[in-house]
Amino acid sequence: MVGACRVLSTAVVMAALQLGNGAMAGQEQKPLTAGPIGDKGSKAHSPFTRDFDALARDMLEQWKVPGVSMAVVDGHDVFAEGFGLATLPDTPATPETLYYVGSTTKAQTAAVLAQLIDSKAYPALSRGWSTPISSILRDDFVLQDEWATNHITLDDAASHRTGMPGHDNSWHREINGTQATLQHVVRNLRNLPISAEPRTEWLYCNLMYVTLSHVVEVLTKRRLGDVIKDIIWKPLGMESTSMSLQEAKLSSAPLASSYAWREKGQRYEELPYLDAEHMSGAGGIISNVIDYAQWLKCLIHETKPFSKAVHEDIRTPRFIHSARPALGIDVDLYGLAWQRTTIHGQVVYWHYGSTVTFGALVYWLPHVKFGIVALANGAETSNQAELVLVRRLLDDKLRIPLDDRLDVNKILKERVGDSQRDIERADDILFPDRPKRPSPPSIKPSELTGLYSNPGYGRIALFQEPLSANSDETVLVADRTELLWAQQWRLHHVSGDYWTLYSKMLLGINAVTRFYAAEFKIGVDGKVAGLEVSMYDRYGGVDEGTVLFHRLGGNTDG
Repeated sequence: MVGACRVLSTAVVMAALQLGNGAMAGQEQKPLTAGPIGDKGSKAHSPFTRDFDALARDMLEQWKVPGVSMAVVDGHDVFAEGFGLATLPDTPATPETLYYVGSTTKAQTAAVLAQLIDSKAYPALSRGWSTPISSILRDDFVLQDEWATNHITLDDAASHRTGMPGHDNSWHREINGTQATLQHVVRNLRNLPISAEPRTEWLYCNLMYVTLSHVVEVLTKRRLGDVIKDIIWKPLGMESTSMSLQEAKLSSAPLASSYAWREKGQRYEELPYLDAEHMSGAGGIISNVIDYAQWLKCLIHETKPFSKAVHEDIRTPRFIHSARPALGIDVDLYGLAWQRTTIHGQVVYWHYGSTVTFGALVYWLPHVKFGIVALANGAETSNQAELVLVRRLLDDKLRIPLDDRLDVNKILKERVGDSQRDIERADDILFPDRPKRPSPPSIKPSELTGLYSNPGYGRIALFQEPLSANSDETVLVADRTELLWAQQWRLHHVSGDYWTLYSKMLLGINAVTRFYAAEFKIGVDGKVAGLEVSMYDRYGGVDEGTVLFHRLGGNTDG
C-alpha cells in the first residue's frame, strides 16, 4: 500500500499531456514484432496516428484519467504506445508500464481450468466443465439452496449462471483483523442470499471466480498465480506479468500509480494499491500491454500453449448476457469470461476489467485477426476513456464511414449524468410514497448507534456525525474498511424508521456510488432489534436480497 496520499495540481498533468508521449506527428511507428518467419514483410501500419494521439489526450482530460497504455495486434504485428502519465508528476505511461487488469484476469483463470480439464491429469475433473463444484470443495462450497449446492458446476460459475448475484459488499479483505483467504470467501457463500434459480439468469459474481481460484489451488496444491505462470505466462513470454503486488514492485517494468480526480481543488489524489492475491482469479493480475498482446495473439491465432479443443472451449458461448443491442453491439453472449457479440458484422470477444482504482478493456476479432488492449490508471473513469479509444481503433480497422460511427463518448457522458441524478434523488426513487412531512423515528438516532452483525456481510459499527459543518441534522455512519473495496455507509433519515443508505466508496475516491433502502427493526420491547437493508443494485438491475444486521450492542464511538 502506498503511504499518505499525494495531492498534485492538474496543471502538472496537463503540461505533460500537451507535450505528449504518444505517437508523434510525422513519425511512422514500426511494429514491435515482425511477422512470422517466411513473411515477405508486414503490410500493417501503426494505428496510433497524429489524430489518435490528439483523441487520446482529449479523452484523458475529459475523463480525468492521468494515463493509458494501449497495444494493437494486427495479424502477427503488434503496435503499442502510452499516453499521459503513469505516475505524477512526470513519469510517462509507456507500453512497459504495469497496471492492475481487473476482471480481464477471469479469462486466464478460466483458460487455466480448461487446460487442466483437457490434460486429463485430474480425476476430480473427469466430468469436465459439468463437474459439480461441491464434489471438489465438499466442506467449503455450501449455498443456501441444497439443490444448488449439489448441482452448480464449474461451467455455471465460469459463465455467471449460478443464480448468485455479486454481493461485493460482503467481500472481506480481512476478518477480525486477520487477512481473509480464498477459503474464507468461499465458505461465506452459505451466508449470502441467492437471487435466482441456477441457469435461469446471467448474474455477474466475482465471488464465483474466487471459488474457481480455490478449485484450482485445491486441485494443484499450488498458488493460482504460479499455476497461471506455468500454463500461460511462461510459454507466451509474458515476463512482466504476476499476481503479486510485491513481485510487480520488484519488476524491471514500472508499476503505474492510480489516481482519483478532485473537482474541489482541481487536483489528482494518489490511491492505495489493492491486494492482488486476495482478488486472485477474479481480478488479481498485474500486467502491461506488451505482455497482454502476446495473450491476444495466442487467442486470435489459436496457438500453443493451448490445444485446439481448449481454444474451442474458450470461444464457445454458454449463456445470453444481454438480448438487447446497445452501444453499437448486437446480442451479447457469455462464455469463459469472454463476452461474444458482433460489431459492424464482425465477431468480437471482449471484456472489461476494473479494480475501481485501475481499468482495463480487451477486444479481439478472430476472423479479422485483430485485437486491442487498453490499461489505465484513473479511478472509476478509466473504462469510459478506454472504450472511446478502443472503439475508434476498431472503427478505423473496419473502415467504418464517419457518418456510421457511434458517438460512444456522448452516450457514456449521458449515462454518467443519469447515474449522478439518481443519487441526488435517491429518496424519491426509494420511497416515492413518503409523507411530505417526515415522521420522527421510533427511537432517537443517538440510541440507534452501536454494533450490528450479519453472518454474510459482517459487522458494522454505527455512530453519529453532523450532516455538515453548518447543520444541526445528524446522520448515522459506519466505516467498512475491512472490505476489499473499503466503503463508508451513511444513513440519512427519510421518515419513521426508514432511512436511505448511501454507500460511499473510500480508497481515496470518497464518492457515493450506490444507495439502498434501509429500515430499523424495532422489537416488542420497544428497543432496536436490527437494521434491514434492501440490497438492490439498480445499475445492474439485480436484487441481491434483503440483509438483516442484528443489533449486538449500543453506544459505540465508531
